[in-house]
Amino acid sequence: NLYLGVVLVAVVILTGLFSYYQDAKSASVMAGFKNFLPENTLVTREGKEEEILATQLVPGDLVRIKNGQKIPADLRMVEQDEMKVDNASLTGESEAQKRKVEPEKRGSVHLEAANI
Repeated sequence: NLYLGVVLVAVVILTGLFSYYQDAKSASVMAGFKNFLPENTLVTREGKEEEILATQLVPGDLVRIKNGQKIPADLRMVEQDEMKVDNASLTGESEAQKRKVEPEKRGSVHLEAANI
């Protein structure tokens, strides 16, 4: 019985250490995503174009994206010209994905939509 108890304690300790390691690693990955966001972005709000902090974006803001610029948030395309987005850091896709303005069909997965 003592042997079984020691083995169980060892398994619980190893599981706890492994779980802590995974949590610490995922926390550092999530913290790294903050580096992907731009600090400022150009928006049209209430008919006026202004540069604001990306953290101050609200629904209804029209965000102007230029070639090579980091995208500050999940955005729905209103107008674009041959836009491609590189989501490799999020999805692992090796090539930039083409985006479009037309809305997706009802019931489609929000994160896989080509107009976002």
